[in-house]
Amino acid sequence: MRPVARRYMHEFVPAMAAYVVVLFLSTWALRHVEATALRVLLALAPAVPVAAAARAVLRFVRGSDELDRKILLEAFALAALVLTLGSFSLGLLVMADVIPMRADMALLWILPVYCLLYGAFAAIARRRYA
Repeated sequence: MRPVARRYMHEFVPAMAAYVVVLFLSTWALRHVEATALRVLLALAPAVPVAAAARAVLRFVRGSDELDRKILLEAFALAALVLTLGSFSLGLLVMADVIPMRADMALLWILPVYCLLYGAFAAIARRRYA
């Protein structure tokens, strides 16, 4: 494994593990807390480890060679395009009462779907350039 990939794994995996723990703890705590300020902190707590994971991704991209950067950029762009067009279409269907959906659930799925799309497009692009 290349040093940049090893560093990425050492930064990304603990950040995602922390995210899972913080998400469960904050979700549990939100059921028991009434104070608005504390609810804001608890609701936003999972964003801290996600920001650490985003930092790991950025450091990985910056440490990659030109071909890897091209692959990553293509994957990022395609994931963003598919996600934005998909969420726009979903919004139109919800607005037309074709699909019932809570807005909070739709918003919470944006990041996981983007990550999934990015991973799929990165794998496809990597195969194409290999």
